[in-house]
Amino acid sequence: MPNKPLRTSFALMVTALACAATALPAAAQTWPDKTVTLVVGFPPGGALDTIGRALAEEMSKSLGQKVIVDNKPGAGGNLAVTAVLNAPADGHTLLLAAINLATAPALSGVRYDPKVDLTMVSQITSVPVLMLTSGKGKLNTPADAIAASKATEGGLKMGSGGIGTSGHLAIELLTRSQKITALHVPYKGGAAANMAVISGEVDVIYDLGSGSLKSFLEAGTIRPLAVMQEARSGALPDVKSAKELGLPADTYIRSWQGIAVKGGTPKPIVDKLHKAVLAAADTPAFRARAWQLASDVVTSKTPADFQRFHDAELERWTTVIKAAGIKPQ
Repeated sequence: MPNKPLRTSFALMVTALACAATALPAAAQTWPDKTVTLVVGFPPGGALDTIGRALAEEMSKSLGQKVIVDNKPGAGGNLAVTAVLNAPADGHTLLLAAINLATAPALSGVRYDPKVDLTMVSQITSVPVLMLTSGKGKLNTPADAIAASKATEGGLKMGSGGIGTSGHLAIELLTRSQKITALHVPYKGGAAANMAVISGEVDVIYDLGSGSLKSFLEAGTIRPLAVMQEARSGALPDVKSAKELGLPADTYIRSWQGIAVKGGTPKPIVDKLHKAVLAAADTPAFRARAWQLASDVVTSKTPADFQRFHDAELERWTTVIKAAGIKPQ
């Protein structure tokens, strides 16, 4: 005859498993039951902060709970990641993810496993990276810039918004692909790089699409040579793509933004959050804000799709950064 304490222990274990099985759907049904915090790893007023606030505003309307933005700038966005990882994995603390998540591990090292400790929810934007020159300059196409760099001792001066930024990576992609030399001139942000190319301090810069850059393009003070991707950007439809202008795929680069949560967040909550993010990103107000920032609204069909995209970006940029020997400032 079975031992009574053994039967009791088995019954308790079955009860515990049954409770665990029903707890997650219940949590998903009540989420969110308090204020949701969107952590942004850059200062207020910038493009990343602006897109985060636009999304938070639209999510607040549909979720029935306030979504607030908490700026935690510093360490290339890693302070924001730390804040999310220190919070409960309950879907009430979100991270505004960006391409820095895919570059930081190789640039400066991180104390977390980017593939495990964070769970991707959805991409929200694709941000074009543009090759640019002065509106008064002689360059009109990427081919002109490549030929001029080959003809110039030491290569053209090519500026970016800083070491390890998308602009810097774009320069590395071009010079390695086309086997040319260029002098990289890093600035403290895209605004400073914009002014440098307008003044003729550098020959070419690579910069992300932004509201201020869009105004320079419309005024003709900065001339776009290409948007460094396969197809034109919907936000900048008059700028030809790198593919149209004959550049190969290994020169293409797009920045991106999205939403992530702490690893271990229950899947039902991630799925519910994914739907909320897509609904917010599809509103006319959010789309208009993204367009003003020269960004395209691009969302992920499933959280798994965004996870695969993030992991592929992580692999690509780790390879490029290590091969180029890029070190943080």
